[in-house]
Amino acid sequence: MSDFAELPEKWRQRFAAIEKAGGEGVRWWRWPNAKELTHREKRLITSNLWAFVFGPFYYVYLGMWRKAITLSLLALVIDAILVVAGDVLNMPVDNFLWIVSAVMFRQCANVDYYRKAVLKRRQWW
Repeated sequence: MSDFAELPEKWRQRFAAIEKAGGEGVRWWRWPNAKELTHREKRLITSNLWAFVFGPFYYVYLGMWRKAITLSLLALVIDAILVVAGDVLNMPVDNFLWIVSAVMFRQCANVDYYRKAVLKRRQWW
């Protein structure tokens, strides 16, 4: 395990869970060592309240502006698809579209910050 001594405790716990899950191989949809994780460790990897509430602004705060742009554009595309599908099916979807981007940022934030802080990557995707 890498040394995260300079980081706040919450990030040390998150990064330790990410490394236990497979480190560099971890994505929001795939964890090489998922069977070895407890429920709490899984939640540490995929849950970030600040990212859920502030989305791209939190990413910019963490210095991940490239990823903020990419995820925002992806959320806009998904929102557009949902709006079209809602119109076709005659179902209003406008009231819950915000949740798409909020969940995307919440799910990805900790692993993305791990890549930036530990692996020293500056990624668009």
